[in-house]
Amino acid sequence: MTPLAYEEHGPGDAPALLLLHGFLGSRRDWDPVIAELARTRRCIAVDLPGHGETGAPDDETLWTPAGCVAALAGLLGRGGGSVAGYSLGGRLALQLAAEHPLAVARAVIVSSSPGVAGECARALRRNIDEGQARRLEEAGLDAFLEEWYRLPLFESLREHPRFADVLARRRRNDPRLLARSLRQMGTGVQRSLWTDLPSLRVPLLLLVGELDAKFVDIAFDMAARSPSAEAVVVRGRGHALVEEDPGAVAREIDAFVEGAI
Repeated sequence: MTPLAYEEHGPGDAPALLLLHGFLGSRRDWDPVIAELARTRRCIAVDLPGHGETGAPDDETLWTPAGCVAALAGLLGRGGGSVAGYSLGGRLALQLAAEHPLAVARAVIVSSSPGVAGECARALRRNIDEGQARRLEEAGLDAFLEEWYRLPLFESLREHPRFADVLARRRRNDPRLLARSLRQMGTGVQRSLWTDLPSLRVPLLLLVGELDAKFVDIAFDMAARSPSAEAVVVRGRGHALVEEDPGAVAREIDAFVEGAI
């Protein structure tokens, strides 16, 4: 048993597909994607530490990227399966593929990266994350969300019809636990996975939105370094692909993980 809250949808004997949300999110973010995929796949949607119904697990190892991905590998079990992760979930999905390759047949990395290379850059990112964590604790969740979604990264999401629903789901989280997630599982804390890419043999789909210029560049840089990776750009969409176009995300995941059967 795992202290991570999760739900399974689809036939129990179907190929497993583990779904990991981003920072501020929950397993509910994947519901529209699951609606498309659960007919032929066993979808396992997880609430990561500090998010959704997982909250604050007592097991301190779950608050580390390595400990969290070990628990996620356990959810896939001996039979293994595929994994898809968005943003924070994408970084964890990539580390899961790197550190538990026998559990992962294929990995879909959505709007994400292998982390930050170089200790100076990592220290700078930790300082940024610490500032964000303090903002969550001192100003509260509503003020944080107002600033967070003004970032250029989310311009296309702000104009999307589903944005109000996204905000409503984000407000269900505890700001203190989100701050802990930033401090203990943020990009500056998680180890850089850039050096893993050349030797990684788990097939990777790097899915990004056309309007998300920074992560488009990262995806093609990753694909150039990894013989097992391919980058796919979804036209007219931004960073929050799972929210902006769950149908396209479902189709790309379905087509890609089909090769693992």
